Amino acid sequence: MTSRGVSRRQFLRTSAGAAGVAGILASGRAPATAQTRELSFLTVASFVPDTDKELKRQFDEWGAKNKVKVRLDIIAHLQLVTKKASEVQARSGHDLTALGPGLGDADLYYDYLADLNDVATDVAPKNGGWLNEHDYLIRGKWKLLPWWMPPFPMAVRTDLLEKIGEKNPDTWEDWLRIGKKGKAIGHPFGTAMGHSADANVTLLSIMWSYGASYVGKDGKTITINSKETRTAMDFVKRLYTEAMDPEVLAWDDASNNRCLNAGKCIGIHNPISAYESAKKDKVVVPGSQREIAEVIDHVNTPRGPVDRKTTTGYWCVGVWNFSKNVDLAKDFLRYHFQPENLNKWVEAGHGFNMPFLANLTKHPVYKSDKQYRHIPDVAKVTVPPSWPGPTTAASQQVLDLYIIPDMFAQYSTGKMTADQAIAWAEKEMQEIYAGRRRKV
Repeated sequence: MTSRGVSRRQFLRTSAGAAGVAGILASGRAPATAQTRELSFLTVASFVPDTDKELKRQFDEWGAKNKVKVRLDIIAHLQLVTKKASEVQARSGHDLTALGPGLGDADLYYDYLADLNDVATDVAPKNGGWLNEHDYLIRGKWKLLPWWMPPFPMAVRTDLLEKIGEKNPDTWEDWLRIGKKGKAIGHPFGTAMGHSADANVTLLSIMWSYGASYVGKDGKTITINSKETRTAMDFVKRLYTEAMDPEVLAWDDASNNRCLNAGKCIGIHNPISAYESAKKDKVVVPGSQREIAEVIDHVNTPRGPVDRKTTTGYWCVGVWNFSKNVDLAKDFLRYHFQPENLNKWVEAGHGFNMPFLANLTKHPVYKSDKQYRHIPDVAKVTVPPSWPGPTTAASQQVLDLYIIPDMFAQYSTGKMTADQAIAWAEKEMQEIYAGRRRKV
């Protein structure tokens, strides 16, 4: 015992505490418990900007309630691949990150993503459960939360359909016929065929509709070299040469929106973002008093001779496991995925951003406008870009390297025969799936 009845252990504790306080005062730093907590989120810009505004509102609201300083960084989606890779290489960057546009990011960055099983199982029951839950498990774990998809219907100019004596099309062959007639009067069909996410979506949709695929159910066997692929390629070559303009080879993901809203394209395969922009900006049909939005209709994604299937950007969200704020990031995800917050977010996006949750496919927004009526129908035939195979890092690379668009473009422009283009794509895919290609 020391004097005044203080034990030696108590004395040492008190001394250490005093020294600690003295050290803090000398350094001018606040103790860790008093430091401001921070959380950062990297995501991609929506084609319906009100979606981003609502996300920021929720992030700011959550931050204020929890006394957390928040930062939401929004970048163009084509910049995301490079940004994710640089953060992983540096083991530093944002806490939360958007992943996509495919599910393969979770396999590609598997070792750097925190497990989100606890969050996934918390939020699903409140929202009617996940749609096709097995699609999102990577190596049996929740390494991401499926966040939203923009379903791909077809947008068509009804005034031009009337002019050429046609009705709303249903099949890809219908679109070829209508595109030919439209091009003849200066209004071609438009879909990207270059290095863009839209090109991946539309060309995969056509392949599946004609019975083709690039990988088997086992996720290993490359199936691109088939008669079904050749049939799909012959169709796309006709679509390109007879119904489209060569400029589609250089289109980005906003080009078809611009083509429709400029009054040029008779139709595009695209989410409802073009319509939303036209409606918001009150774009007028050239040489007319009518607004473009008044003469746009949306129909289901086209059916082929074998199937009606499409894909889309599978936008997801994850948490880097090198983040110092994993628990905070999970708390915000639980907040954002509360039904009331998801409902507000979907409403802000006018249905463009459909979550992968059962209750949200029945959101009132899809009955609020005739143009949204087919979005739930399209969602029902939407599959991951790796279909029928599982989502893997390899399937993500097939998308990121734009192998499908390049294969179709080489044949459609006459630079390669069908056999040459398929052989090239097959070799590229085999190297990727064998792990011999550099990771993106």
